[in-house]
Amino acid sequence: MTGILRRRASATIFLTILLDLIGFGMILPLLPFYAQRFHATPLQIGVLFSSYSLAQLVFAPLLGRLSDRTGRRPVLLASICGSAAAYLLFAAAGSFPMLLLARTLSGIAASNYGIAQAYIADVTAPEERSRAMGLVGAAFGSGFVLGPALGGLLARFGTGAVPLAAAALSGLNLLIALIWLPESLPREVRGRSQAHPWLDVDGLRGLWRDVPLRGLMLLFFLVMLGFSMMEGTLALFCQERFGFGVAETSWLFAYVGVVLVVIQGGLIGPLARRFGERRLILGGILLMGLGLGLLAVAPELWLLSLSLGLLALGSGLHNPSTLALLSRLTRAESQGGTIGLSRSFGALARALGPPAGTWLFGAAGPGWPFWAAGGVMLVAWLIAWDLLRRVTV
Repeated sequence: MTGILRRRASATIFLTILLDLIGFGMILPLLPFYAQRFHATPLQIGVLFSSYSLAQLVFAPLLGRLSDRTGRRPVLLASICGSAAAYLLFAAAGSFPMLLLARTLSGIAASNYGIAQAYIADVTAPEERSRAMGLVGAAFGSGFVLGPALGGLLARFGTGAVPLAAAALSGLNLLIALIWLPESLPREVRGRSQAHPWLDVDGLRGLWRDVPLRGLMLLFFLVMLGFSMMEGTLALFCQERFGFGVAETSWLFAYVGVVLVVIQGGLIGPLARRFGERRLILGGILLMGLGLGLLAVAPELWLLSLSLGLLALGSGLHNPSTLALLSRLTRAESQGGTIGLSRSFGALARALGPPAGTWLFGAAGPGWPFWAAGGVMLVAWLIAWDLLRRVTV
């Protein structure tokens, strides 16, 4: 692939992720309030968040492996179609079980995030991976800026307008990808992957025996567990402590997205070159732990804003740095499977975190989910400090 084609491919995959995440960001702040229409309990709301991630847990490595064999483009196109269908089902939901089904289908489609990251790894040199993964993260952050803000505005016309608009964005996304997204994985690389079974149990065992890869995936799991405990409980916390509704919660998520865009869209590349991925991983976990501790005791809006800013800053440093390190430790023909497996670890964390957070919220009080998440971050930092001293690239 020539330099011009690489730039076009990177720009298109950025736009593809951006449109996908705008739809996701529109729905996310709405979920607890939408579920309350069907008299959902806090624990059921946590399960609703988890259904999305459980679907990714199962399907992310399978679709990642499939993209190693058939190419990234067809799997990405199919997943975008699935997103549109999921949003339409969400809009038509008349009961909590139907809402749960819609989120599960949306989670299956969202397995394409790992494939998009593998796509970026296909078209960038190893030394540029942190910057490139930062651009992917900037697309995530931009989605969290534009999606919640747009969702908050559309909610004034009725909550059903939000998922319908998200479905329309998925249709636009599909059209752009059909026209401009080329295949990133060379035929010979696909051929090497096809020499192994699609459900390559031995290959997965080999990945698990690789101590650095296994350690990084465990670390990714712990960080995402702590972060998702906060994410699934934040709307309920702000509703109880500050009286926030859909619009106010949407603007909070948009604020987090702005910080992510600044870090991942412009600063992560220079920071990675100056400090290295290991220091950014450790620093990011430390900042997230501090943000969670402040959030647990936040009595006023300014402290709430500061704590969420620290969480976004830490996430913006940690996530692309960890993915870049994982990618650099992985062979070209296994990028999709490895990143898909890491997405499964993240999905498992996101499946466990929201129910744990909402259960603590109801059983122990509003601050306890964040204290528990901060404890998880402390464990993650200790593991990272020990692991990263022994990782060599």
